Amino acid sequence: MSETTVESPMTNLFSERSWKPVVTHRNRGRMKVSFKLSKDETSAFQAFQKDVRPEEISEENFIKSIFFLGLSTLEQNLSQRIAESMTVEDGEVSLEVPEEVSDDNENAE
Repeated sequence: MSETTVESPMTNLFSERSWKPVVTHRNRGRMKVSFKLSKDETSAFQAFQKDVRPEEISEENFIKSIFFLGLSTLEQNLSQRIAESMTVEDGEVSLEVPEEVSDDNENAE
């Protein structure tokens, strides 16, 4: 029996080639964010939406809910990582930078 590796959808989340968002700033402090989905992504989203979206919620509000839930989750994860990296010694707060981030910054210089 062969083993199949399934790549996490988060793997390429911040990859430039996987997302091509269009951001339009509008008047009165409004903003429009849109992005195109491939055929496979569209099929997956439609199947997901069919399974979990309550009938009384419009597609637009469902998508907004997913977007803001994602932002909230990302914010929580970032806050947790920062809190885990912080230390306080003698009243001074320091932030431990993971080695891979330090290496990336050194290579950029």
